[in-house]
Amino acid sequence: MTAALAVSLLVLALVVRLGGSLGAAAAPGLSEAGALTETGLTVAKLGVNIASTVTVGWLLAAAVYVPAADAARRCLRAASLSALAWALCTLALAAFSVSDLFGIGLAGITGGMLRTFLLDLPQGRALVLVFAIAAALWWAARRRAAAGPLLLGALAGLMPPLFTGHAATGSHHALAVYSLAAHIAGASLWIGGLAALVLLAPDIRDLLPSVVERYSRLALVAFAVVGTSGAVNAWVRLGGPHLGSRYGALVAAKAVALAALGAMGWWHRRTTIPSLASATRPFVRLGSAEIVVMAATMALATGLSRTPPPEVAPGTIDAVALRLGFPLPGPAGVAAYVSHWWIDPLFLVLVLVGAVLYGVAVARRGHWLVRRSVAWAAGLSVLLFAMGSGIARYSMVLFSAHALQHVLVGVVAPILLLYGRPLALVPAGSLFGAVVGSRGVRFLRQPVVSSALFLASLYAYYVSPLFGASLANHALHSLAMACFLGIGLAFFSSSRVPLVLPPLLVAAGIALMLDGTVLGGGWYEGLGRHWGATPLHDQHAGAAILWAAATAAALFHLARRLRLFTRRGRSSPRPVPSR
Repeated sequence: MTAALAVSLLVLALVVRLGGSLGAAAAPGLSEAGALTETGLTVAKLGVNIASTVTVGWLLAAAVYVPAADAARRCLRAASLSALAWALCTLALAAFSVSDLFGIGLAGITGGMLRTFLLDLPQGRALVLVFAIAAALWWAARRRAAAGPLLLGALAGLMPPLFTGHAATGSHHALAVYSLAAHIAGASLWIGGLAALVLLAPDIRDLLPSVVERYSRLALVAFAVVGTSGAVNAWVRLGGPHLGSRYGALVAAKAVALAALGAMGWWHRRTTIPSLASATRPFVRLGSAEIVVMAATMALATGLSRTPPPEVAPGTIDAVALRLGFPLPGPAGVAAYVSHWWIDPLFLVLVLVGAVLYGVAVARRGHWLVRRSVAWAAGLSVLLFAMGSGIARYSMVLFSAHALQHVLVGVVAPILLLYGRPLALVPAGSLFGAVVGSRGVRFLRQPVVSSALFLASLYAYYVSPLFGASLANHALHSLAMACFLGIGLAFFSSSRVPLVLPPLLVAAGIALMLDGTVLGGGWYEGLGRHWGATPLHDQHAGAAILWAAATAAALFHLARRLRLFTRRGRSSPRPVPSR
């Protein structure tokens, strides 16, 4: 592992020097904080990447591959140490980021600068969240908490910086962010898992053949995910092949490194894995060499993130298109909603996975009512239409389109999906069944909790800063819609709701329709739209859509509650008349 660290630092130094991030061209017009800050910033970022990847690997081993008591305890101890290193490297990254932002040395940083960066800027808030997650993982792993939830927490800790970096502000915002998220998660599971297995090999010699066989399947999937998502993200950033630029050359170097890792993986499958039962040394030797190449690739990726991409020709930048991720569309209408498609990558994956899993479950079940399958297909179609048609494009331009999208995702689709009875197809004892029956999901389905979340999602969300932030970031927008879908599923699957909810829904809708302030933090006014209703009038139309949906949802639950009450009255025994 020492060799891997040394190689990664050497590659990082070469990439940073040749990539141009230490030169004046890296940030024209800005004062440089000095070579120490620039180098420290890059090394700290590499430290965060390595420590987080190792943490994911140890937790993956403890949760999936070596759940035995002794080996799992060693994995959790190692995970606590790597999580501590993750937290410390995050602190260093924050300090060097402040120095780089204000153009001063570390000794000149003041408390006001730290507060501005950590509390007011998205990049600083993301680092605060990462530090909190890493510190929580360190504390929980030391106390030998369940490895499965810790693994999910570690993967979640990789995500916050993605929503504030270049991917979140460039063209095709959501595609760039989610392809990068898949890239980083896949690489962390792949690299961290291999590092953990190589280090654990002497202690799990008897279990190693079966463990490595299971890991190799994950590695193959991770290799495909990393390669595909990396190609998509590079295409989004570059807009095509730009091998003549420094950025494009580094992307090509990453592709070569990925191909080399693929060749090593093929050699593992052909020679070392079949011979594990008799000899573990070849696997450990080749695995160690593979880790060195992986460390060099991680350093290459870290340096790439500090390398300026090719410059855009002057006069070709459309400020509105840069904010939206696409050119400002023309007047809205039914034809525009049907024809101007803009598919959200997260919901495309959700719809495809939902269709495949439901279809496989129905095929295994054999006998299944057709109307349930039709309802499920209709619910998925509504999701795809809401998050992929022209409604998705205009939801960033018109409050009314955003409200319509919200109603389709959070009200209409959940009702249809629940009529498909998907939980009846979940096998007993399966992982998905365990998640659905978990304490957290049961808590969310409590009538008071689901009703409060439903009310907040329809109204409180729009008057909060989250609404403006989601408009400026497509990935946050699709995450918010995914939350609305989950809230709708929890709300409509609840058997009853508090009687106070219907009047609250109606009153909140009326208040939003009468609001005289344009919501969204100035987003709609800044687009320069010259067609259609004014932003305030369009907002009132959108509020009317939300009010109508809330009223319909309240009537739906009241009708269902009345029907249940009527059925209970009919089924109750009649009193026997006295003689």
